[in-house]
Amino acid sequence: MLIRFKFARLLGLASLALGLAGSLHAQTDGAAAPAALKRGVNIVGYDPIWSEPSKARFQVRHMQAIRAGGFDHVRMNLHAFSHMDAEYRLSPQWLKQLDELVDAGLKAGLQVILDEHNFNECAKETEACRAQLKAFWRQIATRFRGAPDAVVFEILNEPNGAADVIWNDMLAENLAVIRESNPTRRVIVGPKFWNSLDQLDSLRLPEADRQLIVTFHYYTPMEFTHQGASWTPQFKDLSGVTWGSAADQERLQKDFDKVKAWAERTKRPILLGEFGALESAGMAQRVAWTAAVARAAETRGFGWSYWQFDSDFVLWDMKADGWVRPILGALVPDKAAAAAPPRTTDPALDYLINTPRVSTWSVYGDGQSTQQTPCAATGKVCLRVALQSAKANPWDIGAVAPLHGDIKKGDKLQVILWARLDTEDVKAKAIVPMLLQLGSPPYTAVVPGSVTLTSKLEAVAISGVAAESFGGGSVNLALQLGQLGQPVVLSAPFVLKNYKPAAQ
Repeated sequence: MLIRFKFARLLGLASLALGLAGSLHAQTDGAAAPAALKRGVNIVGYDPIWSEPSKARFQVRHMQAIRAGGFDHVRMNLHAFSHMDAEYRLSPQWLKQLDELVDAGLKAGLQVILDEHNFNECAKETEACRAQLKAFWRQIATRFRGAPDAVVFEILNEPNGAADVIWNDMLAENLAVIRESNPTRRVIVGPKFWNSLDQLDSLRLPEADRQLIVTFHYYTPMEFTHQGASWTPQFKDLSGVTWGSAADQERLQKDFDKVKAWAERTKRPILLGEFGALESAGMAQRVAWTAAVARAAETRGFGWSYWQFDSDFVLWDMKADGWVRPILGALVPDKAAAAAPPRTTDPALDYLINTPRVSTWSVYGDGQSTQQTPCAATGKVCLRVALQSAKANPWDIGAVAPLHGDIKKGDKLQVILWARLDTEDVKAKAIVPMLLQLGSPPYTAVVPGSVTLTSKLEAVAISGVAAESFGGGSVNLALQLGQLGQPVVLSAPFVLKNYKPAAQ
């Protein structure tokens, strides 16, 4: 199953592991007190990343590109209902993918909006929607209760249709679910009728809750922004519609003045959650409209999130692997022609195929217990695994962490973590099997290996080349602790694919 190659020198791996851990630690701390949402972009709503990760267009590295492009947040469009079982439980694989993307955004220095985006379903079947939406927020709010304040919740995108008449009730019941576990987290809410600015007065918000951000969406005039849109019967055959007359400009200013007046009256912050013009409008016209809308929002103190990074209304050209420069310039003028700033994160982070958190470890077997313990050298915490006695087989007790990335034949894989025996005996030493293996029977080894642990917290590593391909989510990292017979401390693991350090 594997063609082995020589391990990199442990000193080099130790430096890499320390750098990775320090980078994660610094970024997590830095996201603790986020600024107001200012400039953002909608992402991954229509990307196969959720159902076929191997076909994903959006990659972890795009988060860093978004930050370098002058944006401070992403609005993650989550079509979660189709990833629920009959009892409305979210798929573990879907949740893992969500964790990965949230982690990537935070590491890049972005704030992350979790936007539940099943608006079409909620417009048609309100009873089912209410049950699914509450189940979604009960799971997501609990899962992210300890996340940095840079993670923001948005209850539902664009309520419309049958949901309009009960929207205030739906808003209240889901906000109550969120506040059970997240009493001070920022939550985004918008009015009915597709988050229309003309419906702001219909919103019923709890006066005492000042952690609410109010959103509206703006595609006016629709005959311009949606000309040629195949999903809109009234506009799909339109073409050649222009924008930019004095009357067009005046309408934009009046619309945004109306929102500003409402915000001042209610003392609520505003986020323009979506705006954009379809490619069929023509580049020059798209740029003029996009720039005018962005500046109109900014001059009134509104944050904004452009629709969207990829798919249509595109800001990032996936084939060219770069910005659509005219649209970027319309949104962020000072970044359009500027070179990307020096990156502030370790480049190795772009090669991760797991979520490097202590909480991803799952420990199995009889006669063991776990607790998190301070671990200043490698981040905020490590995991201490207490073992009562040695077992007959190494695999009788183990610590397992999932990989979310796919693995192709020939991929070079590295596993790096910090570990030690929890003992005062400076001469203590033990050899522990550490391997990448299939997560289900027959648990075939993908990268076998073993590491030596001492009483000193040190970087340990294995590496190898995959002899065949494996789908995302099918491989785990495993440490077999059954014959250890004494406590061990483990850091968050780092699993890298095809990482090659830059020449010094």
